[in-house]
Amino acid sequence: MKGLDILLGLAVAAYGLGAAQAFRYLAYLDPALEASAFRWLTWGIGLQAVFLAALGGSQGYTPVTNLSEILSVLAFSLGVALALGRSKVSAPLLSVLFLPFIFLLSVFSLVAAAKGQGPMSSLLTEPLIALHIFLTLLGYSFFTLGFGVGVTYWLQESQIKRHQLRKWANHLPALDSLEGLTVFFTGWGFLLWAAGLFMGIFQALKVWGGIPCSDPKILGSFSVLLIYAAFFLGRWGLGLRGKKTMVLVLAGYFLALFTFLGVQVFLNSRHVY
Repeated sequence: MKGLDILLGLAVAAYGLGAAQAFRYLAYLDPALEASAFRWLTWGIGLQAVFLAALGGSQGYTPVTNLSEILSVLAFSLGVALALGRSKVSAPLLSVLFLPFIFLLSVFSLVAAAKGQGPMSSLLTEPLIALHIFLTLLGYSFFTLGFGVGVTYWLQESQIKRHQLRKWANHLPALDSLEGLTVFFTGWGFLLWAAGLFMGIFQALKVWGGIPCSDPKILGSFSVLLIYAAFFLGRWGLGLRGKKTMVLVLAGYFLALFTFLGVQVFLNSRHVY
């Protein structure tokens, strides 16, 4: 595992250098610094992709079975989502704000890996269950970025209405671009979350012999889909725009966050995590 640890360490180092350049961008607002930060992010994504593929190959199952692997997949997923969003809309300020968070997740993953954790449950090594978890984590990552851009849209629109634009606001895209980017992230999150939920239902029928509809994690997962479906219905079916739909983006994310983390802390669920 030493070679894998080195790979993960290199990915963390690349994210760290990207985060350092991101902080420099926030201080000087120099586009060259943001470009440098993104290059390091790209290196981090590539190294982490190799790490995850090698780890999965050595274990014989998708690496989503313990805290270190989950954090690593989340950092990787956020990096991929951020790179895709950046290719769609140029938003340097938003890119650098997310990069330090990706770095922190990768650091926590490295620390957890150093403790040598095994799978939390043998069920998590099953291919379809692992795929269910992986797709859900990807969807959650896209929801996270959609939430961040949605909050930025909310703040930007409020400043424009009050005619009190702060200096940093001049480095954000126009409201239409922010709204489009929110739809982009939310749309991919919706598809991935729905695919992960479908795989989970299939496995529940296979492992548990039915769908425990009273399980708070399952209820929460379906409710997240309904909220985001209402967002798309309001936007494309009813022609709603702006804060009227952004409320649903924010509500959907908070429920996804509670479903992902809060249920295990405050409620009882048959899910391992």
